[in-house]
Amino acid sequence: MKILLLIGCFFHFVPNESQAQSLSPASILDKALSSAEEHGKSIGSFKMRVKVQEKARFNQVIGIARKRLAAKEGIQMGQWYGNQTISEVQVGHLNQLIHGIESVQTFHKKYTKPTLFLWPDFYQDYVGTSCVSPLSYQAKSYYHFNFKGDTLVEGKACYQFQVEPKIRRDRLFKGTLTLDEAGWIVRFEGAVFADAIDYLFDLQHQGFQGKWIPKKGQIRLLAGLLGSDGEYVWDQETIGKPAEWKFEASLFEEPKNAKETLNISAVAFDETFANQFLTNLHGSLLRKWKQRPTSNLVMIDSVYYKSAETNTGLNPAFFTEVPGMKNREVVIDSFKVTPFNPSQLILSKSFYFGEFKRDFYPFEIYYKSPVFDSNFNTVEGFVANSGLVFRKRWSRYHMLEAEVLGRRAFGINRNSGLVRLRYRGDSFDLALTNGDYVAQYNPENTISPEMNSLSTLLLKNNQMKIYRSKFTSLNFTKRFSARFFLKSLIEYSERSQMDNTTDYYWINFLNRDFKPNNPTNSEYTQEGFATHQSFITQLQVGFRPFLTQSYRANRRLTDWGSSPLLLAKYRAGWKDVGGSSTDFNQVELSYLHNIEVNPWIKMGLLINAGTFIGNKPTYFIDYKHYNGSLNLIQAGEMLASERLIGYYQNFTSGTNQRLNVNHYANSTAGTYVEALSFFQFSNLWLKPLLGMKKLYVKEVLIANANYVQNQNLLYNELGYGLDGVFKVFRLEAIANFINGQFSYIGFRVNINSRIRIGNIPE
Repeated sequence: MKILLLIGCFFHFVPNESQAQSLSPASILDKALSSAEEHGKSIGSFKMRVKVQEKARFNQVIGIARKRLAAKEGIQMGQWYGNQTISEVQVGHLNQLIHGIESVQTFHKKYTKPTLFLWPDFYQDYVGTSCVSPLSYQAKSYYHFNFKGDTLVEGKACYQFQVEPKIRRDRLFKGTLTLDEAGWIVRFEGAVFADAIDYLFDLQHQGFQGKWIPKKGQIRLLAGLLGSDGEYVWDQETIGKPAEWKFEASLFEEPKNAKETLNISAVAFDETFANQFLTNLHGSLLRKWKQRPTSNLVMIDSVYYKSAETNTGLNPAFFTEVPGMKNREVVIDSFKVTPFNPSQLILSKSFYFGEFKRDFYPFEIYYKSPVFDSNFNTVEGFVANSGLVFRKRWSRYHMLEAEVLGRRAFGINRNSGLVRLRYRGDSFDLALTNGDYVAQYNPENTISPEMNSLSTLLLKNNQMKIYRSKFTSLNFTKRFSARFFLKSLIEYSERSQMDNTTDYYWINFLNRDFKPNNPTNSEYTQEGFATHQSFITQLQVGFRPFLTQSYRANRRLTDWGSSPLLLAKYRAGWKDVGGSSTDFNQVELSYLHNIEVNPWIKMGLLINAGTFIGNKPTYFIDYKHYNGSLNLIQAGEMLASERLIGYYQNFTSGTNQRLNVNHYANSTAGTYVEALSFFQFSNLWLKPLLGMKKLYVKEVLIANANYVQNQNLLYNELGYGLDGVFKVFRLEAIANFINGQFSYIGFRVNINSRIRIGNIPE
């Protein structure tokens, strides 16, 4: 009998020992990695009540912005403001949800929108802002997983791992990952640094029908710029127990009549600072941390209201107040009306009238002050501009504008100006303009008059070339969707040349002479032109063929980086129309795409190819011009132009000749092909050597080429730079080559603009 008991005990313990070996920490981790995709797909078909609290505060704001926040938007330093939303969430998948809003409460904030439930999906390879998930199929290539010990969660055995990046690089997580025996995520407490933002996560799960689904979580953001910094918190927790919900794919079909915001530029430059800050972070979290690019599931958040309860008296216990600071409601009103004072006319200012709506006044008079709209050039001397704009609004971005602008050129004792009538909405923009004004030779990439003033007065380098134009023009832009738009122009004008009238300067830089105002190059050698009439039309069509979109509350959201932008332009001068002497036909095709190669490498590519069909343009004004946006300090898009052609080369090394590069040297009336590329790296060569791994400084490589057939010219540039120095500047060193022969090296100081994933040229 004892022998049988011993044999029984032996056979009893051997399987447990084998099972213990199969459930080793290493095997559990392997199972989690191999089952990640399956686990991610299976989370769904349940519903739960959720409380979501969203709040933000500014810990430090420097300069005039602090006074603006306090006086205009009621935001004090260290003061929390935000929302609380209670809703019933029906989960199809982690990026396909139906939100039944039960209540929305606000704190220190007058206007609000519900804060939606959000749960990052760490079962995919990349999470959020292209951060490598600890459960990526290549996770062991990026992370060390150190077993910390086991624990019990809801009575089930779980295993904790310390996750540490193998390399010092952004977009890699560090923290504690808790897994159950089947490899499900039970909890993740960690942090990641991406896009100059510190993200902190604490995501706790609960057991439900053999799975681990969301229970309670916090996402916290810390960021700073130019001495200002703030934080943003997204807290969410379930109320009660989750329940089974029958998933129906038809509930998550793409809406047929979804609305979308097409007037991106107007919304992006909304002057409401605090409210826009919260709105942008809210949208950014949903967009970046909810996408599932490998699942082929469209991101859809359906929203409906279960009740009309809205309460601005949120219990302040959740919000940590600064001692001695009173709780008070904040009116987020960027159109705030203040009593008139003559001192308000020193700077540009808007005056509002009528009954205030939710986020706009129906009437506005905008005064353009000449204080910051003045400049100097060698043709007109010192110039001042001033104007009035009357606006009638039907919504914040739907309005009728009437503008009167006056210009005084003191050097030539001349007054000029223009009158413009403009009607614009979200999907269209129509403007009729009449005036006697000045125009630049390159109307599409103009040189900043303010930067030209500095270059002219300090460096004796007058790159901006202008002529007089008595004109009437009609501009029309129609955005049919995020994928397709068209822009058109009709202009009739009398064009007259203008000549330098002054050699005034502040610094006699290199004892240089000012260049003539009427540019020439090897293809166009005649200086100046006779006064003539011109009738010109232009049509441009833009198309994004592979654009992917998601949906939130029947509103279509766009991933601008998912598709290249294709542009086709036709520009023509019509001879004998109204006495016009312009006669040409120009066609141009463009390809523009900014993409993420991987989490640490971004690239941008711009290709322009065009030609003139039939007659060659008679006037240099009508040639194809380049590089007009290159100024003393360059801002804006990094793919705007070549780096060393026609900019204010105050930072280049070399002789006087190098400081006098003709801005219009490559302008042509023939065939041309231009290719611009830009690569941005988190870590490449110099940054690790200088010990700047912790700084948000990117390294950049630049490669540009331009072929001009009529000049038998092949121009190339190769460059290297640091982007984000002090989070403000981009420093570049570029070598250029002409027909394969090295020319010289130039250095550029630019305003850091980051490489945007998806270009929106409208």
